Amino acid sequence: MKAIIFDFGGVIALHGGLYYVPIFPDTDTWHQAESGQIPEEELWWKLEEYYHKSTDELLQMLLNERKLNQPLVEFLKSKKSQFKFGFINNGLQKLTEKMIEEWKLGEVFEAMIISSKEKLSKPDPKIFLLACERLGVTPEDCLFVGRKENYVQVALSLGMRGFLYKDFEDFKNQVAPLLAVA
Repeated sequence: MKAIIFDFGGVIALHGGLYYVPIFPDTDTWHQAESGQIPEEELWWKLEEYYHKSTDELLQMLLNERKLNQPLVEFLKSKKSQFKFGFINNGLQKLTEKMIEEWKLGEVFEAMIISSKEKLSKPDPKIFLLACERLGVTPEDCLFVGRKENYVQVALSLGMRGFLYKDFEDFKNQVAPLLAVA
């Protein structure tokens, strides 16, 4: 195994409670923006109108409702010399880039795939293959760590190993021993 690709939301970025469904009733527009079917700016304009806040204020509000999975990221830093790391996020480019910047994720992840930017989203197999390509590895060289069973199943169908993420302790107990022998 040469690389690990992570699901972003629920694995790298943990939700503090507020999520888009309760904060914005037009979930179709949100999903369309996340998948690149409509320009992301359309969603930000609608959110600005809905909240009477600027995009920057909205980004900060959404960022404040997420927290970095610090134990996982620290663990990955300790393995950086042995493995390549990437993530796939079904998310908005502006928000994801804000998290990347605030949390200094470029220090850990070599490939950061954002659905709205790529106009692809999980569970489309192409987005998993894109992550492999950007990391310079084959699917057989990868472990995918996902928060949804169907995402893990897609990874497995491509020849990757797969792990369904519950929490860091479970990950550490089940996956870390495999990484120690690499």
